[in-house]
Amino acid sequence: MLILPAIDIIDGKCVRLRQGDYRQKTVYSASPADVAKQYADAGFTFLHVVDLQGAKEKKIINWDSIASIIAVSGLQLEVGGGIRTTDDIKKLLDIGVSRVVIGSVAAKSPELVEYWIKQFGPEKIVIGMDVKDDSVAISGWLEDSHRAPMGFVLDLMKRGATIFICTDISRDGMLGGVNVDFYKNLKSAFPKLSIIASGGISTLEDVRKLQHAELTGVIVGKAIYENKFPIEELAKMNGAIC
Repeated sequence: MLILPAIDIIDGKCVRLRQGDYRQKTVYSASPADVAKQYADAGFTFLHVVDLQGAKEKKIINWDSIASIIAVSGLQLEVGGGIRTTDDIKKLLDIGVSRVVIGSVAAKSPELVEYWIKQFGPEKIVIGMDVKDDSVAISGWLEDSHRAPMGFVLDLMKRGATIFICTDISRDGMLGGVNVDFYKNLKSAFPKLSIIASGGISTLEDVRKLQHAELTGVIVGKAIYENKFPIEELAKMNGAIC
């Protein structure tokens, strides 16, 4: 299972939110690139980067921070937050991003995402599904799409999507443990999809539980910043790329 440390960016700084609430923000570093280098030095190879400011403002804002992370040797990136156009995707891929995460557009304009999958390939387009109160949230978790998670995944799968990042917003940034049953149900319903879990990781045991659930990957954020376990131990659990 691939383990992806998370870097969330607001105003060029590395931050974490509690349950997706922009009013509950903790700044962990003024330099996302420095944080990325720490991950690279620990042995990680793939990072999950989100322009939270871009997600809120519906356009990519922190281009310079993303570019600075790409400049760190030995890392691949998936980037999300504020991606709305074909040009956004082209620019991100051109500057060295390995794949892009599409969230709000996937809920609002799935036919456009289908076009992107055909144009860029399913390995380059990751679908971000953020779930709150059993509904898919969009626009930086500030809006409710009124779409059920299972129906959302099925629709995008039929349109060619193969990789999904699924976030349980109620657990995100809370360090309260992962909602294993949620991910097991998804994997059971869609066994051929690559499913990456996000939200609530607080211990190495949480990671092991997701490994046993046969997920493709897991995103770990606040638990690293809060030193809940040695980062080197987490890196040893890192597996193959999805």
